[in-house]
Amino acid sequence: MRQPKQPFYTEGMTVKEILNISPDQLMKLNKRDISRALRTVSLAANKRISKLKDKAKKTPSGYVPKAKGSQINTSALNWVTNDGHKRTKFGVKKASTRNEMLHQISQIKQFMSMKTSTVRGATEVRKDIEKRLFGKTREQAARRVKTKKAKAEVYARYESMSRDVWSYYRKFLELKGRDPHSYMSGSDIIIDLIGQSVLSGKSEEESIQAALDLFKSQYEEEQAEINDIFNDDQFWTM
Repeated sequence: MRQPKQPFYTEGMTVKEILNISPDQLMKLNKRDISRALRTVSLAANKRISKLKDKAKKTPSGYVPKAKGSQINTSALNWVTNDGHKRTKFGVKKASTRNEMLHQISQIKQFMSMKTSTVRGATEVRKDIEKRLFGKTREQAARRVKTKKAKAEVYARYESMSRDVWSYYRKFLELKGRDPHSYMSGSDIIIDLIGQSVLSGKSEEESIQAALDLFKSQYEEEQAEINDIFNDDQFWTM
């Protein structure tokens, strides 16, 4: 008599619960259970990716928000698609081995943990960043504009400024010998400065130079504080 199949380990679990399974526990699961887990979470991840793509358009440098509708921050979409250079669709068919399945689950967990992986979150982040960098969101800037054409121009200007800020920041990181897609300690102040430079109409060269000058100033202040500590007689008597 054929024995009934055991229920899947993730039977009845939500996507969130599956993604919260520890790496150690995932490693203990057999291929059948890992495959079912990947199937469940990949459906949710692919759905998010499709919704984000509906709100964005692909350019040579990555995805940017569409001119119409709810304009989003495309960070998560560009991360998961490698700036539009990789056609991303998760699923069991994309993984033939157990390790490939586990790798996909790890990628899905990272993607879905990003606030910008949902349309609502991506819209909120875009507004928060604009307010921080430029003092107001594009919606606030266009509030007194009367025609659709003028409103579209305001939105386009904000989108252009936002792209410039991140482009200049990446070049700043490259000049400091860092990965242009990484985050460096103290970057918030640097990014804010670049945002104010772009808003005031400064050129790319001027904006990046201002960031380099600020970074140098921060470094010199940190070194001065360290020197003060080591030159303090009380430090050596502690």
